[in-house]
Amino acid sequence: MSAVAEDSFIESLFLPFIETVPDAMVLSNAEGKIVLINTNTEKLFGYRRDEVAGEKVEVLIPARFHARHCRHRANYYSDPHIIPMGIGRELSACRKDGSEFRVEVNLSPVQIKGELFVWSAIRDVSLREALLDRMLTALQERGSQRGIVSICAWCKRVRDDRGSWQTLEQYVASHSNINFPHDLCKDCLHKLDPNYR
Repeated sequence: MSAVAEDSFIESLFLPFIETVPDAMVLSNAEGKIVLINTNTEKLFGYRRDEVAGEKVEVLIPARFHARHCRHRANYYSDPHIIPMGIGRELSACRKDGSEFRVEVNLSPVQIKGELFVWSAIRDVSLREALLDRMLTALQERGSQRGIVSICAWCKRVRDDRGSWQTLEQYVASHSNINFPHDLCKDCLHKLDPNYR
């Protein structure tokens, strides 16, 4: 099968599906060449499909990372597996206009007619990280301004900024993403049931 016919086959097979995915989706071959992208990739990076088809995936990352990415890509192809990237490490992407942004990328290998390809699901996390930075800064400023949180010595409720009293769980949940599943410690279980061991 010619390369053009194979690309057409792959597009007809996968494009209807990847157009439904909310992330930017890039299919690349073992040489790192882009075979297929979805509309979200076009919107996120500013390239048309025909501009990146056949280009190396490095066109989507800042030039200073190209050599390192080529090494990582070669290592990945020697042991292809599903892998989430960007969690706990900084990954940058580059738009057609040269602007950079932070991303998370998930890789997943796929065999098509005996040939190895890799799906890259790319998500722009720059807005999320900016909001998180603003939230952390606000919490730090608030903590440094106030420094003290009032807790009732009797019922252990916490006074919020408006002066109303909340349970510790409500207060912490309203100031973070922490949830409190409830359980009983051994001491309390023993108090409720003296036969508990």
